[in-house]
Amino acid sequence: MTDINDKLKTAWIRQLNEDWKTANFLYFKDSMRPPNFELSYSEVALGRWKGGCHRHLSISINLIKTYAWEYVQEVLYHEMAHQYVEEVLGICEVLPHGEAFKRVCQEKGIDPTATGDIQTWMEKRKNRFAVSSENHQILDKVHKLLALAQSPNEHEAQTAMAKAHELLLRHNLSLLDTQTKWNYIHKQVGEIGRRDPAKSIISAILCKYFFVEAIWSFGYDQQRNRRGRVLEIYGTPENVEMAEYVYHYLQNVSELLWTEYKEKNKIMGNRHRRTFIYGLLEGFYHKLEGRVLENVSQKLVWKGDPRLREFYRQRNPRRTRTFSRYFRTCQDAYNSGVFQGKKLIICKGVREGGNGEVRYLN
Repeated sequence: MTDINDKLKTAWIRQLNEDWKTANFLYFKDSMRPPNFELSYSEVALGRWKGGCHRHLSISINLIKTYAWEYVQEVLYHEMAHQYVEEVLGICEVLPHGEAFKRVCQEKGIDPTATGDIQTWMEKRKNRFAVSSENHQILDKVHKLLALAQSPNEHEAQTAMAKAHELLLRHNLSLLDTQTKWNYIHKQVGEIGRRDPAKSIISAILCKYFFVEAIWSFGYDQQRNRRGRVLEIYGTPENVEMAEYVYHYLQNVSELLWTEYKEKNKIMGNRHRRTFIYGLLEGFYHKLEGRVLENVSQKLVWKGDPRLREFYRQRNPRRTRTFSRYFRTCQDAYNSGVFQGKKLIICKGVREGGNGEVRYLN
C-alpha cells in the first residue's frame, strides 16, 4: 500500500480503538482490557477474536472499504461479545456462537449474525431489515396518499397528507395490540457532520409523529477520516423507512423554500437562512400537533411503543440530553418560515425499479 493508505489504515485502527473503549464503557461496564487491533484481508471473515495469549481482534479491511462505518461497528461489537464471554465470564464454548454468546448479544442488543463473509451477512441483514409483504401494502397505501398530496388544490393536498398519517397511526396501534414478535432495526441517516438546531427539530418531529426513536450519535467517515454527529433512527423496518424519507424530504424542501424566499424578497447571502428554516420546521411541528389533537377526538392516541423503548435503551444504555441553541437574525424571516411550515405538505417519493428503494425528491 502507498504511504497515504498506510496513514488511513492507522486512522482506522485508531478509530476502532476509540469505538472499542466507548462500547466497553456502554455495554460491558469497563470490564475488559483493550486487545491488539488488526486489519485483515480475509474474504471469509468479517472479524475475528483470537483470545488466550494472542488477544487479537481483527476486522476485515474489505468491510471497511466497502460499507459505512456503522456496519464496521456492528462487527466490532460482535467480536467484543466473544471477548467478553472468554475473558470476563470465563467460558470457553465448544461452538463459537454458543448459548453464553447468544445470551450476551441479546442482553446488549448486539447482532449475533455479524460473522462469516460479507455477502452472506449482508443477505441476512437485508432479510432481517426487509419490510414484510403485509407492511409493504401499508407503505404503498401511504405513498399513494402522498401522491394525492401533490394536488394543486391545497385542501385536497392537506386532506391526503392527514389521511396518510392517520393510516400509519392506525397501523402502529394495530401492531401494538396484535403482534407478539417484533423486528426492530436501527439505521444512521444523513451525512456525518455538525448537529444544528434545524436537524434537531427534524429528529424531534420523527420521534413524536413517525413512530420511531432517534439519537444523535458519533459517526465516522472512514474514507475521509472525518468524525462528527449523525442521526440514528430506531423502529420497525417500515417506520424507519418512512422516517428516513421524511428526514431527507424536510431537509431538501427547507433549502428549496429558503431559495424561493430569498428570490422573492431579493435577499443577498444566507445570513437569515437558519432563522427561516428553523421557523419553517417549527411551523410544521405545530401543524402536526394539530393533527394529533384531531386523532385524539377520534380516540386514536399513540402513547409510544414500550418494546421499542427497551430496544433503544439496550443500544443506548447511558444517554445524555444536549441542547442546540440558535439566535434569530430576522423576525420577518422566522415568521415567514412558520407560515410556510404550517402549510407544508409531505409529498410522495419515487420508487426505483423492483427493489423498493426510494429516491428522495429534491
